[in-house]
Amino acid sequence: MTSWHVDAPGVGNAVMERLQEVGALTRVIEKRLSGALGVNPTDLAAMEHLTSEGPLTAKELADRLRVSTAASTHIVDRLEQAGHITRRPHATDRRKVLVEPVPESMTRIFGHLHPLLSGVEGLVGALSPGERDVVENFLAGVVRIYAGTADSLGSTS
Repeated sequence: MTSWHVDAPGVGNAVMERLQEVGALTRVIEKRLSGALGVNPTDLAAMEHLTSEGPLTAKELADRLRVSTAASTHIVDRLEQAGHITRRPHATDRRKVLVEPVPESMTRIFGHLHPLLSGVEGLVGALSPGERDVVENFLAGVVRIYAGTADSLGSTS
């Protein structure tokens, strides 16, 4: 019987292990939040972009999700059918349609996430300015690495 062994980077490194835990717990929270809202994880990711960035076109949403515009259209259709978003004409370009979250859905999302968000905000608030700078720089580096890896893996649609 052949056994497979892969050297796992970061084993024994407490910072790497905490990042792995955050990643794993993020997936658990996303799965449970998706279930609570009755959407799939991709649709939830679209809601996250709309929540943080405001109304977007389907093309802008596709770019942020790193999916095709056709896939983005299907995502928007599902979210609209589930009552989480609405479409409205763009204020200055009549060819464009903006997608925006429904306030009731935002209230539900933030209701579920309030303990997480306020807890992390409390941790950040307890940091000294110097500690905050170190954490911010570290996390910015992690984001750059994640974004580069996501780009190198390409789109799934």
